[in-house]
Amino acid sequence: MRVRRGKLGLVASIVLALVVSAPLSAYAERTVGLSTGTFELSLAPGQTGSGEVVVSNNGDEDIDVLIYAADQLVSEDGAIDYQTPDITGITGAGTPAIWVRMDIDAETRTRGNTPYVSLTPGQQVPVAFEVEVPEEAPPGDHQVIIFFEMFGGEGPDTEGATTEVTGRVGARVSMRVAGEVVERLEVRPFVTKAFVLSRLAPYTFVVRNDGNIDKDIEARILVLDGNLQEVVDSVVTEDATVYAGTNFEQSGSVETAAQLLGRYTMRLEVSYPREGSDVGAEEVITIDKSVWFIPLWLVIAVIVVFGGMAIWLSWRSARRADERKRARGRRPRPVRRSETLGDP
Repeated sequence: MRVRRGKLGLVASIVLALVVSAPLSAYAERTVGLSTGTFELSLAPGQTGSGEVVVSNNGDEDIDVLIYAADQLVSEDGAIDYQTPDITGITGAGTPAIWVRMDIDAETRTRGNTPYVSLTPGQQVPVAFEVEVPEEAPPGDHQVIIFFEMFGGEGPDTEGATTEVTGRVGARVSMRVAGEVVERLEVRPFVTKAFVLSRLAPYTFVVRNDGNIDKDIEARILVLDGNLQEVVDSVVTEDATVYAGTNFEQSGSVETAAQLLGRYTMRLEVSYPREGSDVGAEEVITIDKSVWFIPLWLVIAVIVVFGGMAIWLSWRSARRADERKRARGRRPRPVRRSETLGDP
């Protein structure tokens, strides 16, 4: 037994020595960084705006970084995706990402049709961009993301290495094209349950922006009693952007401090700053829904009571039917005349 323990200790010592002496490159990190993440441009059709982003290698290994512009797409439920435009067959003003031209202050190569740069650890490369708004560009707000995306990674020098890849980072370019401003927000729909059996009242609402400018909204849910006194006041959305021509959808629940009983009003208030108004002036959309709060214990009690009554009535009805059957069995059998007088 002592010999076996000695062998195990020797093996453990060898393993520990190998771990300690393992090269640090086995835990290499690849990270790309940006000098800034947001630009805001206000341009008229035909004008040009510009900016600059510095991309850097913040890791400890060489990286290759693709650089490209993408359009922001928002689905019906508010999910955001990004799409690189196809420059073939462009008609009219095209998409905002096509308006962007980039000047990379370093040697570039291409992967497909996309340029990329190779960065050593700590290296920084300025990337200047210009946005030229076409004459036929529609007025309002437009979004473009300039992405910096790492690709590749493991090679002959890093075989077996564990790497941390951050994927891609982006700089947002928000553009307002001069022209007629259309501001139109509405809520469709606001949904909740007619009967709530707990302290949690669920809700779903969709804010639709049919205008051509982005709007920052705040949404709150209130629960009001029969005298319109506040029982619950909960901010459920704060500083959320509803982009022009898109939806913003949210679902959740508000919780009451105590279990409520009776009919209440559940109110949704969506507020946003009115374009061109004084600071602090807001537009508020209000929608009310009637909700019955019923404690679950009360529902169970009612079920038990009515269930018991139904069982008792069923038992009583069966008992009466049995009594009538027994009563019919105890009646004397009628005697026919032929049995008393005999046959003639």
